[in-house]
Amino acid sequence: MFVAAVLFRAVGADFGFFNGDERVNDAARFLAGELIPTQHFYPPFFNYLNGLAFAGLFVVGLFSDLWSDTAGFRDVYFTDPTPFYLTARYVTAVIGALCAPLFYSSARRVGLSPVQALMSGGFAAVFPIGVFMAHIAKGDTGLATACLAVVWAFLMRIDTPHVRRWDIVLGVTVALAFGFKQSALLVLGPLAMGMIFVLARREGPAASLKSFGLALLVLLVLWPVMNIGILLDIDGFLAFQKIQTVMSVREEDPFGIGLPITLAIFGDAVTGLNPVVFAMSAVVPFWLVGTACRLDLRDALIAIWIMNLLSVLAISLTVGTRQPEHLFLPNLYIQLLLAVVVMMDMLRAYVGIPRVIVATAALAGFAIMVAGATNVLQQALVTPNATRLVAFLDESYPGARVQTGIALPVPQTVAAQQMEFARLDRLGAKYGIDMPEIAEERILTHDAENAIFWVNVPFVMSGLEGEEAKDADFPMQPHTWPIQPEEWTLETWVKDDFDVFVVNDFDYLLTNSRSPDIRRFHAELLSRCDRVRDYTARKPLFLEFDLTVFDCSAL
Repeated sequence: MFVAAVLFRAVGADFGFFNGDERVNDAARFLAGELIPTQHFYPPFFNYLNGLAFAGLFVVGLFSDLWSDTAGFRDVYFTDPTPFYLTARYVTAVIGALCAPLFYSSARRVGLSPVQALMSGGFAAVFPIGVFMAHIAKGDTGLATACLAVVWAFLMRIDTPHVRRWDIVLGVTVALAFGFKQSALLVLGPLAMGMIFVLARREGPAASLKSFGLALLVLLVLWPVMNIGILLDIDGFLAFQKIQTVMSVREEDPFGIGLPITLAIFGDAVTGLNPVVFAMSAVVPFWLVGTACRLDLRDALIAIWIMNLLSVLAISLTVGTRQPEHLFLPNLYIQLLLAVVVMMDMLRAYVGIPRVIVATAALAGFAIMVAGATNVLQQALVTPNATRLVAFLDESYPGARVQTGIALPVPQTVAAQQMEFARLDRLGAKYGIDMPEIAEERILTHDAENAIFWVNVPFVMSGLEGEEAKDADFPMQPHTWPIQPEEWTLETWVKDDFDVFVVNDFDYLLTNSRSPDIRRFHAELLSRCDRVRDYTARKPLFLEFDLTVFDCSAL
């Protein structure tokens, strides 16, 4: 089951391009002895894990003649970092696949048979959003697995003769969760209250608080070691947390406006539980208090369900309309576990027609998940539109200057790279920021044979595109500046001899972007330039949406 879960998450790992949230550079810096990351949006623990994996990659490369020494290893990183990205994604895949055995063990702990527990683990193995997020080397998958491990350790802790052992294990799982992302607090905070309550009812308040204290002590000992880079740059970490708050919380959103979005996410067939399993998850508390339920530890399961719901509500009310697909990944895994163990319990409790109905629902829910996971893998494996786009640009616009909303799979010209470097230097000087030093190997010295003069659209980090970010009070860090209005006028680019504009998700940017500057820019493209080519999205999950090419050479 674990191997199957790994395969679902590893197939298509090379999906054609890199994700900006994959901090492979910080993992490589760790391998070079640098403990402080270039960004503190996430704790550095995952960078350290990937850095250790890169050390393993180095050894494998030595034996397979991919490189002969550390210099060759470094050259490959700057020439084509794909092996490093794939290594980090495979690490993520293995971490995500651990959810399947955690489902199995948790199901056994609450009284399900080995076969029923195996079927429970099967749901985790093919969980579409879990499969998708494990294709991207970022901490969300680790956070979800660690939060699920906290639930597992709590269930194992109840009624055990080895109380202190499981208190320590519980503390380790909590430390892992906070090591992957500090937002673990939004999931584990409510769960901790539920766990304390359950243990207090079963063992008394003193024993409950003692267990909590030991787990907390383990957290306080392990977390600083796992994330030493934060302690070495505590001011930088706090600065990035202020920026993260601006990015995540939309103060202009009316209270509760995000709840319908959350509901839609949980019912979605790819990014959520799917309608069948979501409906079953709503039945969980009613089944657990009913007389037909034969599950063990029902009080703990009810507490987990309630506190997970409170966590979801708190997150939704806090972030408003900004709800990316990975936001509720830990909550979704926990909810899926509860829904699945209840379904399995119903199958053994019911006979006749009711059992057929439950079995049909379970099979339908599983089939929808398999279809969703298949959709993820299809998107991962299909050739990116960017490949076809480059062929079109090379044939139709040789030598043209191109502004593009997606990274093109061909080298930039030296002049294009220098233009982007100059922009970063200009904005760094504008905001008084010392920009990170660029490795010498990163700087182009000559144009490759297939090079194109292409530069990226000057988007800001997601969450900083709104008007409020321009006036937000936070300590500016590299790349965290707001929209620059002068960069979002067509005339600026025409004066620099840009003829071709490649837009990723044009309709959204034209009508729904939170930035009026971005909306005006794309309206200007539509009214003044020729729309010469459209490519239907092949990888929307991986942020390659419909591509539109505009020819503005007549201006």
